[in-house]
Amino acid sequence: MKHQTELNAAVSILERGIRAKVRAPFFLRILGRKHISIRIRKLYAGTLLECSAAYLATGIKEEELKEVDTERALELMQLHGIKIAEAVAIAALNSKWKIRMFSKMMASFLVWNMHWRELFALLEFILVYNGTSDFMNTTRLLRAAKITDPSNLGQNKKKGS
Repeated sequence: MKHQTELNAAVSILERGIRAKVRAPFFLRILGRKHISIRIRKLYAGTLLECSAAYLATGIKEEELKEVDTERALELMQLHGIKIAEAVAIAALNSKWKIRMFSKMMASFLVWNMHWRELFALLEFILVYNGTSDFMNTTRLLRAAKITDPSNLGQNKKKGS
């Protein structure tokens, strides 16, 4: 029972995903809305294939994203900015028909309305978040740290207080 509760908590943490703010389209800015948010959750297998194809077309290694400096990041954006944005758009859409109909349009929107650092951060999140080895490491960490343990409800009182 205790193990199942920990597993459910870990799955819940992984299903929440990540939100990113993007400048709202023109018609929403007229109505007073300045930002919209996109959420990237756990990817379906087909979405992961599409996203992987877009990412692999860039030829960028995962290590380069973690230790990228400003000049290299700008060079990567100049060379592969559309493909990076397309990979992020595919992950955000996460549906076969949405990807086929809107991925190019959303990628173009992201390029013009999102900061390049945020695009790199989202791409790195997609790579880390959807890797099976990283999922296993996260699960092991949660199990070892017992942060999702139902008996770990907060601070313990000191004896004698």
